[in-house]
Amino acid sequence: RIMASSSEAPSPSSSEIKESLADDDPQADIRCRLRKILESTEEGNQQDLERAKLDFIALRRVMVFIGIGPPKSNRFGETTFRGQLWKLLLGVIHADVGSKLKNDPMAEYMSYIKAGKSTIKTQDGRSSYQAIRDDSFRTLKGAKLFDITKEEPKVIRVLNSYVHKSGKPYNQGMNTILAPFLVCMNEMDAFHCFHHFLEKETPTYWMSYKRQGIGTSKGFYLGARAATRLADKILLEVDPELRESIMNCDMIQRNARMMPDQGEAQIFHSLYSFRHMQVFSLVAKPLKEVIQLWDLFFALGFHMHIVAYVAQLILIRHKLMDENASINRILSQEGWPRLNAEAVCGVTTKIIQILSEDLMDELKAHTTDKELCLRLIEWDPIECELEIKTEPRRRAKSESPVRSAGSSRRGSPKDARMDMRNSTPNISGACVSQ
Repeated sequence: RIMASSSEAPSPSSSEIKESLADDDPQADIRCRLRKILESTEEGNQQDLERAKLDFIALRRVMVFIGIGPPKSNRFGETTFRGQLWKLLLGVIHADVGSKLKNDPMAEYMSYIKAGKSTIKTQDGRSSYQAIRDDSFRTLKGAKLFDITKEEPKVIRVLNSYVHKSGKPYNQGMNTILAPFLVCMNEMDAFHCFHHFLEKETPTYWMSYKRQGIGTSKGFYLGARAATRLADKILLEVDPELRESIMNCDMIQRNARMMPDQGEAQIFHSLYSFRHMQVFSLVAKPLKEVIQLWDLFFALGFHMHIVAYVAQLILIRHKLMDENASINRILSQEGWPRLNAEAVCGVTTKIIQILSEDLMDELKAHTTDKELCLRLIEWDPIECELEIKTEPRRRAKSESPVRSAGSSRRGSPKDARMDMRNSTPNISGACVSQ
């Protein structure tokens, strides 16, 4: 109801946002706006709904440019302030006990739990329940905010219930994506938001597709594989010198000689980028920084995780451009640099200013458009391996054009090229679908 005509609502300016901050406390301002929005959804006249639209837009801008701080340990398993924001931004605002809707969200979740072990077969022939049990115990093992030794029963119940509701098999990586929801929400809210996220926000990431010449008729994680191609396109546009240096490194060249049917870019992104695309940056550590990065994804759309991955490459540009560096050691899962969410958000908002309109459209559409993803995974060597007139791989001290675009890490509302009105989710549709 709130966002039915959001594209018509004027976007508040950066000065209006700063003036509206209560006692210079971003969380106080966000809490106030969140409360007004939720009150308007219950019983509000047209004027209240119009004001709620503006509050919603301003809320997202505050999340992007100021942030809401690091998450804290959720010992009692409650839906936190951050969890309430995520629910609102996903459009799952009805999932509360005592909801006036006919379908009680708690009763629905309990029905899936009572349904028992899911028997839908996974790609390797196991039952989904067995696959879940095989993966659950190692979900973000060692993370401080998420103790899997205590949270494993929740992970099993939510994933098993997801399979029952969706009618689709469990896929590896779903357990990792579920963890941030359980950090910020109670079990019931995490289930509803997790289901909506996979089925409505990122459905292509769990689709299979036909592939040829690889010894099997099926490929998996279609959206994630398309995302690797988009990551290459972004890198080509924003920092072609870094891309050329990476493609010329010994590791990539050796693999290219062994696999002449694949270009350097396809090999690099298959080896190093795919695992980041599959779990939306959850490869990085620590978890509290990744959750703050997810705030940006919730506010602007989860297609932004691809831009954030490129931003992380740019932040370690000096290492990747070193002729004596081992790219395998730098970009391995164990060697991946510690995440600084504030710095990554700052570079990410600068990158989206300089991306072409066509590439931005592909980024936004790939999470739901299967046909687009099928086109993207067909790597065209003529298109992908463009000749870039740069010097050979060397020790470079020059900064990336993105890094030097400004001194502010998070950027400013005037800098980032984003339309909050056009990228606002349709809450009404999401509520009905749930």
